[in-house]
Amino acid sequence: MEPPTEKVVYLYHHLPKCGGVSFIRTCEKWFPPRREVLGSYPDAARIAEFARTRLDFDALPPNCFVHGHLVRPGIRPFERYGDYIAAGKMRLITIVRDPLERCISGYFHRQKVGRPWHEPLEGWLKSGRNQLAKYLQVDAENIRARLDSYFVVGTMESLQLTADILALKTGNPRLEVPHLNISPRSDYELSEDAVREFVEANSIDYEIHRYATDRLSREAAGLFDVQT
Repeated sequence: MEPPTEKVVYLYHHLPKCGGVSFIRTCEKWFPPRREVLGSYPDAARIAEFARTRLDFDALPPNCFVHGHLVRPGIRPFERYGDYIAAGKMRLITIVRDPLERCISGYFHRQKVGRPWHEPLEGWLKSGRNQLAKYLQVDAENIRARLDSYFVVGTMESLQLTADILALKTGNPRLEVPHLNISPRSDYELSEDAVREFVEANSIDYEIHRYATDRLSREAAGLFDVQT
C-alpha cells in the first residue's frame, strides 16, 4: 500500500504499558514525530489545562506521527481530535496487551519510578477495572466498531508484526523493533482466586485483546498474501 496523496497525520494512541516506547522509537524513523506531553501522574488541573489546547492540523507536516498518553477523560482521541478523525485527516493507531500482564507491568513500573503502590500486587489488581475500555472509550457493545475505526490495531505480544503491518500500509521499509522501557520484576505469586477475580472483573478488556489479536492475524494474512 502506498502513502496517501492527501495530507494525513498519524495519531498513536499510546496506552500505558503496552510496548509504546519501543514502537515509537521505530515509527520515528519513518515519520516526523510530535509528542503530546501531559506529564506523569497529572492532577485534575493539569489535565484541564491540557484539554484546552491541541495541535493544529494545518501546522503539522504531512505524515506526522503524533503520540501521547491520551487516556484521561476529556483528552482521549475522539474527544480531542474527533473532527480531524471524522474528516479522515488523522489516522489512529494503538496497541493493546494481555490485561493481566499489562496490570502487573504497571505495578512494577510504579516501583521503578519511585511511586510504589501502597498494597501488595493482589491489591493493585483490584484497584481498577477494564482500564483498556476506559482508555479506548468502549463498552461490550461497541468494541468492534471502535477498534475498526483505527488504521492499525496491534498487540504487544506481536509488536514486530504490528510494526510490519504499519510499514506495509504506509509504504515504509521494515525495521526491527527494539525492546525498551522494561520494568524489572521481583519474584511474585498470584493465587488462582486472584487471577480468576481479575479475569472476571476485566471481561471487556479481555474481549478487546481477543478482538485486536484476531484482527491483527486477519490483516497480516491478507496483506502478506498479497505481497507474496
